[in-house]
Amino acid sequence: MPRVPANRKRSPEIPVTDLCSVVRPAGFLSVRLPTGNDNGLEAVGRHVVAQQPGGSQTLEEFSGRVPKPIWRWGVVEAFCAAVWSGPTASFLSAFAVELGAGGGQLGILLALNTFLSNGLQLQGARWARAGSGARRVYGTAMVARGSWLVAGALPAALVVAGYPVTALVLFLVVLGIASVAAAAASPAMGARASTAGGESGRTRYLADRAIATWVGSLIGTAAMTGLLQVVPGVTGYGVGFGVAGLIGLLGIGAYATLIATERRLAIRTLPPLIALETTRPGSAAASTATVREVGQLNRQDDATGVWRAMARRFGAPPSMALGSIVIGAAILQGGASMIGPAAPIWLVRYLEVPASYLGALSLMSSLTAIASQRLWARWIDRAGPGRVLNFAGAGAALIPIGWMLVWAPWVAIPLNLYSGVAWGGYSLAMTSRLLQLAPPAERPAYLGTYAAAVGISGAIGSLLAGGVVAFVPIGWIPVIFLASFLTRGLGWWSLRAKPAPAA
Repeated sequence: MPRVPANRKRSPEIPVTDLCSVVRPAGFLSVRLPTGNDNGLEAVGRHVVAQQPGGSQTLEEFSGRVPKPIWRWGVVEAFCAAVWSGPTASFLSAFAVELGAGGGQLGILLALNTFLSNGLQLQGARWARAGSGARRVYGTAMVARGSWLVAGALPAALVVAGYPVTALVLFLVVLGIASVAAAAASPAMGARASTAGGESGRTRYLADRAIATWVGSLIGTAAMTGLLQVVPGVTGYGVGFGVAGLIGLLGIGAYATLIATERRLAIRTLPPLIALETTRPGSAAASTATVREVGQLNRQDDATGVWRAMARRFGAPPSMALGSIVIGAAILQGGASMIGPAAPIWLVRYLEVPASYLGALSLMSSLTAIASQRLWARWIDRAGPGRVLNFAGAGAALIPIGWMLVWAPWVAIPLNLYSGVAWGGYSLAMTSRLLQLAPPAERPAYLGTYAAAVGISGAIGSLLAGGVVAFVPIGWIPVIFLASFLTRGLGWWSLRAKPAPAA
């Protein structure tokens, strides 16, 4: 009986966001079906079978769900990671301002943080794979999250002692270290945790991880906001960042338990009943749509032209299918990031809404994204991630049209409800599609490539839009919304285009 590969790596989930829509990593899915390069049983994946006393086994997990122990620890890991990243990402700028950073310094800080944490993920995936992968991943993850134990506390102590400039410099150094470490650990950890437990029921598992991510981010951000009301100033930031770092380290413990649980439950060979079941119509292994998509992808795997040159230059996987997705998604994300600098100015200064209104809009987007996850997951299972990605990408590309219609504050409410649904589906479908494309050993590299591309394009889009906002009258801001729509449309068109087979 053939053996099922056990070397499942892992990769990060890349947030794709609009102004008030915080779409966090959802987890990554792989739906690899029998091809000329697989062993014929990859469609089943590593189905987890519970070991019973006396050596008997149950086929409970073939019913289409990830085993409960793996599901539990996977959700806990995503929740802890979000509670850690929510406050540290949302309040990074505010803390830098509290330390005395000016507008120019703040812009450099945010651009550098985006480049280090996202732009280096491809290199991070390659580095983690080069040596003792597990040790490198755990070590860099502990540095990335543990750094926040001191990232706030030490600068706060220096400010109290009368050294604000030294405090700001120290914060920048620690932030740089944490960002580089996160880039090194995130691709491998993301892919490994998201593909734990086999292929059956994977999309729903990813949806539940996405829900845990959103909920964790909301809780972490709300807790930080409440803490700053009780303990204002740099001391509050120091305490909040320290607590977030501790919870992030607990998330690493949950990740280690997840991997240990999977290894304990995983079988190395498939019983005849499972092998037979995979050949039946309507099997839980995959839909007909997914079989068709994977067949097309394997005929289009060799890169040509521009993507081949880019892959060689940056060390990315030379897959034309990956190149088509990465280029299209990067353009779309660049257009999406243009909304960030423009919409708050439009709402607060032109429509004269209070700043707290922005937080309410963000909450609405997050709640609708959470509520829609399982609906998207069901559709992905039925239609395949490629088709759903095209639909959700079109939905995300249309959002700027709504912003061009926001001439009264209330119009932003249904727009952000719609935005949460669109980005929620796009994020989940993109995760599923990327891991569908990637061979198991290349998952961190595929997702690292995607993270690097959308991170850099997002930073460029924000800088361009921010520069335009600074030099044009407020009444001209809808021009940025139009530019965002056109850029997103181009990205969606590139994303949906099928790569031509290599000659």
